[in-house]
Amino acid sequence: MVEAPAPKPVSAPDQSDPTPTREQLLDSDPSVPYIYRPGELVWFNKGTAWGLAVICKRQMINSIPNYHLQPLSHPLRHCPAVTKNQEDLRPWLAWTLPRTTHPQIANLKYDAVPWERVLNGEFGPGDTEVDGSILAGKEINDSYTPFIPLERKTANPSDVLYAGMFLGAEKIWVGEAVRLQVPNNETVIMVIEAIIEQGTATTKTASSTTIIGNIYTFVQMHLPPIYNDRKNWPTPRLPPRIVADLQWRNENSFDRRRNIWSEWQLKEPRAKRGLSAIKGRWYETRRLLPILRPDEFEKEVAAGETYDAGVWMNSRFDAVNDALSRKTRLEAFGRAVPKDLKISLEVDEFPDDSKFSDKKSTIQFGNPPVIDSQYGSMGVNAEEVGAHSDIDLPPEHQDFYGNTMQH
Repeated sequence: MVEAPAPKPVSAPDQSDPTPTREQLLDSDPSVPYIYRPGELVWFNKGTAWGLAVICKRQMINSIPNYHLQPLSHPLRHCPAVTKNQEDLRPWLAWTLPRTTHPQIANLKYDAVPWERVLNGEFGPGDTEVDGSILAGKEINDSYTPFIPLERKTANPSDVLYAGMFLGAEKIWVGEAVRLQVPNNETVIMVIEAIIEQGTATTKTASSTTIIGNIYTFVQMHLPPIYNDRKNWPTPRLPPRIVADLQWRNENSFDRRRNIWSEWQLKEPRAKRGLSAIKGRWYETRRLLPILRPDEFEKEVAAGETYDAGVWMNSRFDAVNDALSRKTRLEAFGRAVPKDLKISLEVDEFPDDSKFSDKKSTIQFGNPPVIDSQYGSMGVNAEEVGAHSDIDLPPEHQDFYGNTMQH
């Protein structure tokens, strides 16, 4: 069962905005072609099947986004790391998780499985590696990890604000959009202004975490006559990736004389929601749908029709086991990955990794987007955190990103 939204009143944070980290700027820049983020869980093409893996690094090779991945597995033998381009990946929520190949362990927790007995064939035929990845994926889906605590204050001294959060498989930043769970078929997003965790260290649970932001509904209508002149097209006060996606969508419709206007209409300003309301990340239609459904997408674009990518995405509740658990990211991965797993937050910075090219990026990204203060903090001073990020690990584990981590 999924936790209920936080019942306590939450005070609004102040509006002082620390400087975003480089990673956060990359993730907010619509000219950057990366879909996936370090530390996320994704599906990857194994050639004859699809598997689950953690993104350890991303890098442009020959102008194509590539990712260094650590596949999930059972704890007795870990798979070698692999490198895949973006075409060979899918978001965790793009597909429904299959059942384990050994039915007897389908409802067990990862660490409750007698892996040696399964591997020795006592549970009959099946693929132990696949089963390990499935059970590990479920537990990652059921976890959350707030990261980069901010110095911004609220009226409640015990509250802590964060720049971002791992929610299940995905990585979410303040200042960007998430898809919301609603009782109808509307496409609804929230642009996160603040992530607030209430209470002391002994009472931190999913129900004590509140998301604050503006809620928008996606609507399409006949092109208003005033917009027959593109000079009259407005620039909405939304995150840069949403603005760029809307502009592409409306230009496509206009150029093909479809005359359908798309926009995100404000539904509820300064709303408060619990983590149970969040389906997952919002993805750009122009980036994701050409990969998820290439043939249909090409036909729709040629006809001047475009849809929000969220229509073809699952909710994280579809694979949920239990209520969300607050874990470090290392705890969420558990024994499904090697102990010395490395995850780099930066682009083109992993010189000691011989498995991944150190070739520098061959494209020029756009200028860092202007972050409107209405969306709250976009991060912390990059000089304070350097190239790596504290993701709320115990002190002995805070070298996780870019360095060897021991259990």
